[in-house]
Amino acid sequence: MVIKAGFMCGWGSGEDSLIISSTMIKYVYSVPAKSHVPEINQTRFTTTNDWKNITNTININNFLELNYNTCNICLDGCDEWISLKNDSVSHQIRFGLGLKIDSIKPLQDLLSQFRSEFRK
Repeated sequence: MVIKAGFMCGWGSGEDSLIISSTMIKYVYSVPAKSHVPEINQTRFTTTNDWKNITNTININNFLELNYNTCNICLDGCDEWISLKNDSVSHQIRFGLGLKIDSIKPLQDLLSQFRSEFRK
């Protein structure tokens, strides 16, 4: 399984991405309006405990039922996105930055923890 998540804001004011697999976690944060070089570009190994927490927070069937597809960035706002790919199943949602979705709140909280770790 691979989890990708991030946010993107209009006018090049900021964007980030997380890529998480059973072996690694990569985080990139940039402000395109300031520079084409990311301010943060880090990778670390995924620990056994990380992966256990991740797999315990994800209910793939619930995630597949979510149908969020906002385009706040189209009006210079911010969108957050999460995609999951597992074997032949792939699904992505996009929603307003900061929106908490009840059925995936534990996953959103975990992704936020990873972001905070890399942004220290």
